[in-house]
Amino acid sequence: MKIYVTSLQQSTLDLWSRLLPTSLGIEFVNERIRTVQADALVMSGVWAFDRYGGRPDREVAQVLSNSKDDGLPEWIIVPPFRPVVEWEGQISIRDDFRHVSPAYHAVLESLRAVRNEFGDSAIVVLDLPLLGMDDPRDEATPTSVAQAIEVFVTE
Repeated sequence: MKIYVTSLQQSTLDLWSRLLPTSLGIEFVNERIRTVQADALVMSGVWAFDRYGGRPDREVAQVLSNSKDDGLPEWIIVPPFRPVVEWEGQISIRDDFRHVSPAYHAVLESLRAVRNEFGDSAIVVLDLPLLGMDDPRDEATPTSVAQAIEVFVTE
């Protein structure tokens, strides 16, 4: 699977390219998503649901068809949230996910969904602004994403 990471902030891309191992073969693109030819785009549900359908799901990533002719890839992948439990009216992260980074879970499950739907030859874009991950000072998120991708490629 070919993975692109896109942002319009070079400082964010510099950080991500430093923290994600070069062995993963990820390409970092300082351009709008529309310039990268891809099969799927991973996008937060905040941006995707109103435009492409679907609704929040804590268990699995969603694969939504893009029939909007908006220049984005044909398929939109919406990451899941970490699973929760409700107990005595309180909602909390499920114990087995308490120490799992939201970024790790979101990217790992999204890449798994792409592989399940389109196989290992798919081209996928992680657009940092559309994932809420475009902070050039946040090292925790790209570190978590690197771990998720490393797990993914060894599965």
